[in-house]
Amino acid sequence: MSNQVILWATLIVPWASLFFMKKEDIKRFFPAGLLAGFMSIVVSEIGVTNGWWYFHETTYPFSFMATYTYGLFPILPMWILKYTYGNFKLYIAVELVLNAIFSLFLLPWFSIRDITQFAAGLIAFILSTTIAVVVYRFQIWQEGLFVTSDKNDLSVSAQPVAKPLSKAQDENTDNK
Repeated sequence: MSNQVILWATLIVPWASLFFMKKEDIKRFFPAGLLAGFMSIVVSEIGVTNGWWYFHETTYPFSFMATYTYGLFPILPMWILKYTYGNFKLYIAVELVLNAIFSLFLLPWFSIRDITQFAAGLIAFILSTTIAVVVYRFQIWQEGLFVTSDKNDLSVSAQPVAKPLSKAQDENTDNK
């Protein structure tokens, strides 16, 4: 299999997998996925700047970073949150296992294929685990934000400004 097929698959397959996620779950977890993707792009930039890793082969128009930065990193956290949200121990266990597989096995395999050159697998593991914790905390905040906004719906708690009519006044207006 060519490197281009692998790179394009890491972009297209995760996004295509969203067809199998319920629309409500996509709406619920998409902000966290976007945050994870954005943070991964920033971490990739920092890693390239500091010489921790290099991208030898990319796909057009993503000429600077590998496409898994735009495919796997925003979508995979959405799937993980979908099945583990509400149980932080399970979430962090799944994240630790997947981050270890990515950092210690997949990235060296990409290096063998000359897609990337990673000199800092442990740093990638630590940074991806940190991103996972931040994303989980963001989702908690996001859920709390929606609950608070539902409780403080101003249209439900609005009170009339005028003083209510007495029974005698109310009867007079009904007779007219």
